Amino acid sequence: MRFNFDLTESNPNSSSRKSLTPKEDIQWVPLQNHPLFASSDEDTAPRSPSNLLAWDCASRFYYWDSNLRCLHRISIRLGDPEPSSVLAASLSKVLQTDAEINFEVNKISINRNGSAMVLSGTNGLCVMYLYGRSFGKDNAIVCRTVSIGSQIYFNESNVIRTRRVSWHPYSDAHLGILSSDSVFRLFDLSSDVLKPEQEYYLQPVEPGRSRNAASICPVDFSFGGDHLWDRFSVFLLFSDGSVYILCPIVPFGSVHKWESVLEIYSDAETFGLKSANPVAVNNSNRAISWLEATFPELAHESKEGGLSTLKAHPYAVFDASLCLQGPLRKVHHGGEDEDPAVSVAECEGRAISFLYDLASKDSILVTAWSGGQMQIDALADEIQPVWMVGSPPRLRVNSQDHIIGLAMLCESISGELPVVKLDQPHDNTVWLGHPPPLLRLAIVDLALPRKTESGSYISMFVDPVMPERIYSVHDGGIDSIVLHFLPFTSQSGGKDEMVRTPSVHPVLSTCQGSPNLRSVAADSIEGRSTLHQYLNLFHENYVEYAHKVYFELEHHGPRLKRIIDDQHARLGEAQEKLSKVRRKQSGLEDRINNAMHQHNLLEQRLHCLKNLPGAHKKPLSKAEREFKSELDHFTGVGLDALRTSIDTLRARLRRFTQSSKGDVANQQMKIGGRNYALDAQILQLKSSIAKLSLLNSENTKKVKLVESVLKNQESSR
Repeated sequence: MRFNFDLTESNPNSSSRKSLTPKEDIQWVPLQNHPLFASSDEDTAPRSPSNLLAWDCASRFYYWDSNLRCLHRISIRLGDPEPSSVLAASLSKVLQTDAEINFEVNKISINRNGSAMVLSGTNGLCVMYLYGRSFGKDNAIVCRTVSIGSQIYFNESNVIRTRRVSWHPYSDAHLGILSSDSVFRLFDLSSDVLKPEQEYYLQPVEPGRSRNAASICPVDFSFGGDHLWDRFSVFLLFSDGSVYILCPIVPFGSVHKWESVLEIYSDAETFGLKSANPVAVNNSNRAISWLEATFPELAHESKEGGLSTLKAHPYAVFDASLCLQGPLRKVHHGGEDEDPAVSVAECEGRAISFLYDLASKDSILVTAWSGGQMQIDALADEIQPVWMVGSPPRLRVNSQDHIIGLAMLCESISGELPVVKLDQPHDNTVWLGHPPPLLRLAIVDLALPRKTESGSYISMFVDPVMPERIYSVHDGGIDSIVLHFLPFTSQSGGKDEMVRTPSVHPVLSTCQGSPNLRSVAADSIEGRSTLHQYLNLFHENYVEYAHKVYFELEHHGPRLKRIIDDQHARLGEAQEKLSKVRRKQSGLEDRINNAMHQHNLLEQRLHCLKNLPGAHKKPLSKAEREFKSELDHFTGVGLDALRTSIDTLRARLRRFTQSSKGDVANQQMKIGGRNYALDAQILQLKSSIAKLSLLNSENTKKVKLVESVLKNQESSR
């Protein structure tokens, strides 16, 4: 969804939004002649390398004014008489922050749907939301602005600074930040702007070599593109030029294409689980488990399911953290004896910027050096995720035990890494946890003028129309680098052409005294040579590109037709279902009304039942009922029989005592002596009676205790 930011709109979603260009009668001027870009004094120019321009890939152009500390929005269009010229609307719309920006902004970046703008600088970082705005003085638009990670970055208690800030390519709300403390953090601006959603503490260790503090400092990163596991990868550049990979990393709630996720899922099942190597089987099992937990639809839906997109769910392996794969080594030929641990410095200075470019089937990595060189490499193998067991992550959960944040300590694998060769079998490298090697394509020297000891700053970006073209922006202007050879793309296309080095063409030069076009006579030898040179450039840059576009359109035409037909069929089915719903709507409304009426009646009956006596008492459990039945049996039968036996014994004792008193004298006289046997029986009988009395008293106490417990239980219910 893309928002419209015209001042005449009150609702971004209104139906009146039909054009991204202003509707009022305004003047259109060439972009380079716009009054906003008038020359300014050198004292007001930013001293640090800066990029204060942004484009929303539609028709909006943004420029940050460092003097007025505001954002200018310019509507642009392709103009006449030259279609290649860019016309801009004059004057521009002014967007102001609702909070004061107390730092120097040296870079701005807009997200995918054009709803938020990042303002980053050496001493600050914030996000400016371009929607939900109000109007201030001078008809300026006031936008809500929030600070990102203020508890971590640019705090008075620490000196952590940001090195690279970038929007995630598959989320409009996730922002990746690489900071000076060697930590990569991923923020979800839709939920929390202070605490990161994911943290990865980078601990690179190169086997067999000591590392100094400068060489293990990360300077730049880049998210991967839509190619297998590249889409879940983060490429990290360190100051010594080494490249590392973190995989898999996925923003919580991000949306991905079903075909892309299913492709890597099937790849892990086909090549990993069926491998003869137990290490490959274990690694692929972990990858499959991660995919099924992150995208539960993979396990529930069939592989030909009707889903078009999948939403990533929060998940982390509880007993392992991501491995920092690298440093990526160069691939070697079978006959070479070169030691892979020895790295020869091919470029001057230090690595300063990094770029990932997905061109057809090739993953291109471009490293810019402070000496003015650009190192262009291609991944010679596919990326696979690797975890380090025994290093559990730290999780942050909410009250429902759902993961809302995680942190990992990411280290590289210790030990000697195997030497990867071009003629090595595929089974010896797949799913074994080895980082993919690099295939060197070219080293381009931009021949920049020598300036300070720190060298020149070079920023790079990819042509959105032609991925083989890379633009480099530096102190000398803008250059275009075109890649004429792509290893996997050329091989799959059946081309046997020789490896051609990239061509470099200046697009804009800021060096004084060296114009790009010289004034030469058309009929001279020098003029003909210049014309021939520009004809070759035209053929390379436009004719070949047009041929590629024509071939792609012809190749993808039938597939696009099938997709459109399928969409039309699905649209017809949806319309038919809607018509059925409309026909059944009246019946559904009646059923809902009847259900609501019955629900109200049941609520009234329930309220009446609650007022009845004993309604709040809970029924006895099975064990309580059995215990109560035993007590009733003992009280009604056993206790009565015991009492009857005691009364009978007492009556017999009284009769025996009375009869024994009258016979004692006569017996003594007749016998003439004392009958000791009778005395013993009397004593035994008295002892039995005493025991029975004691037992009776104890049983009586137990009965009373049981009765009191039962009364308490019944009263508590």
